[in-house]
Amino acid sequence: MVIGARTGSVDRPRATRTTVPLPPGLAGLAPISAAVRVGDLVVLSGCIALDPATGRPRGSTTVSQARDIFGQIAEVLGRAGGRLADVVRCVCYLTEAAAAPELDVAFREAFPVDPPARTTVVCVLLRPGLLVEIEATAVLG
Repeated sequence: MVIGARTGSVDRPRATRTTVPLPPGLAGLAPISAAVRVGDLVVLSGCIALDPATGRPRGSTTVSQARDIFGQIAEVLGRAGGRLADVVRCVCYLTEAAAAPELDVAFREAFPVDPPARTTVVCVLLRPGLLVEIEATAVLG
């Protein structure tokens, strides 16, 4: 560790930053990574229940789309070296406030004990038929 002569700042080694690419079929849809890992912190992009082959939503209910999304989150975290139990925060975007109980069903299934912190927002999603989008942040280890 080196202390800066003028500012008193500390120069620390930077944590390694790695990206987890989007899965095949989704890579061309947006200029984003599925997740970015810096040290033990993993930040996932918002996940949606979209079939890359058809471009249509997978599932017609909030609970079915949320279950699909939590499966995706688990898969992305696995590629980053983590698992669902490592999630510390989710931000969930719903198209209808009345769908919150359906989201709760899938959330409880994904996190049966010690659920992460969560914020739920009602909004408009970019593709017709999408009912929910979920972002996740995880701390590994």
